[in-house]
Amino acid sequence: MKKIILMLFLGNVISAQNITLLKDIYPGANPSTPAEFLKYGGKLYFNANNPNYGTELWATDGTAGGTEIVADINPGTPGSLPTSLLNYDNKLYFKTLLGVTGLYSYDSNAGTTIVSPGMGSASNFMVAEGKIFFRQNSKLAYFYQGSITEIDTPVVVNGQMGAVNGKIITGASASSATNNLQLYIYDGNNLSLLKVINPNSTANPQNFFYSSNLNTLFFTAGSNTAGFELWKTDGTADGTVQVKNINAGTSSSFPGNFKQIGNKVFFAANNGTNGNELWITDGTEEGTVLVEDVNPGSNASNPNNLTEVNGKLYFLASDGSGEARLWESDGTTEGTKMTLELKPGYTNFILGKMEEYNGALYLSAKLSVSQGQELYKIELPALNVENHNKKAISLYPNPTHGELFFTGFEKGSYDLYDVKGSLIKKDGNIVNSRLQLNVPKGNYILVTKTVEGTINTNKIIIK
Repeated sequence: MKKIILMLFLGNVISAQNITLLKDIYPGANPSTPAEFLKYGGKLYFNANNPNYGTELWATDGTAGGTEIVADINPGTPGSLPTSLLNYDNKLYFKTLLGVTGLYSYDSNAGTTIVSPGMGSASNFMVAEGKIFFRQNSKLAYFYQGSITEIDTPVVVNGQMGAVNGKIITGASASSATNNLQLYIYDGNNLSLLKVINPNSTANPQNFFYSSNLNTLFFTAGSNTAGFELWKTDGTADGTVQVKNINAGTSSSFPGNFKQIGNKVFFAANNGTNGNELWITDGTEEGTVLVEDVNPGSNASNPNNLTEVNGKLYFLASDGSGEARLWESDGTTEGTKMTLELKPGYTNFILGKMEEYNGALYLSAKLSVSQGQELYKIELPALNVENHNKKAISLYPNPTHGELFFTGFEKGSYDLYDVKGSLIKKDGNIVNSRLQLNVPKGNYILVTKTVEGTINTNKIIIK
């Protein structure tokens, strides 16, 4: 019975209903261009441009009145241009590109604090192994306990990076004389060659995406036999292999835009016949398949902004109509469909980033002549579960080491399930908006219930 109830919690979502302009941050036709979305502390943070402040850090609680500037870091109209937003050590971290540049932290008590000035060449920020890793001065570096450490090595780190099984994986060259990126690994002590993927030229590994459910780091890399295709690694040389040559021969499929839902990973790729379309993989060659040819024939639909809401994939794609449209998928051809025309009949649109927050989608878009690119909210129907209502409940951080904090939820009970639907703990207590889970690392389903009877379901990752 518990498994049946859990399936209702996770799967009872229907098509999207409507889209509304949440706030015209830069009034009139000029764009605020919201970007860099990140959930932190019960709100959705982003950067946006305003005529009084320039591009600064903003946040929303899902309402127009609760969509406000967080800090005018570079006072006046120039803005600080905060980028690379990260949730780390119970604070929001970001890098600024204008004014007093550097790495900043923010929390609601201390406000914004610069923790490392400068960092002009720093890029490819990533939280892993309790540190913030990034690339700086052609070296691998990390921020930990208030200081920056650069890994001293002759290797030139000039590629993107990911993490798996306690290791940092990145693209690097043996010397600055050649742009020959192969796959390197940092084990906490040394940065060394993991695998030569292309002995004849650069492999340029990129688009790293870690699947926690599969414990696999997916990425794109080019070889001399298959072009740029889908690869995976577990952090070992033997476990670093090509998943599938999607575009047969030496042509490239260029996989990207990865998103995990359950034990499958969605992504976009071009097989040379259908154009750039929606694919799915379980990490095996036979389990890597085309989900749907959204724009039939060789024309590409270019699926982007792949986003999960309650176990279902939502994404933006072009079906050849020329209109801006939102699509949804459950991983099957039959379950992949257009779910919302963002503005019927309007083709002069601009679509930016999209993120889920409290069961709705937030989209940076231009859907009007009178407004520029602004922040829109796409309402999705609530889960059709007895005693469920629209009271907003969110939790953070997620992934977590076991400690969770709630907004909109002070006390109540919870049931904890594994991803197969087996009950791990029943009727646990939540008090003072806090919960400590003492369970092994892995993926779980947390079903919470307030004293008023509001039920909420979240997938959580214990790391």
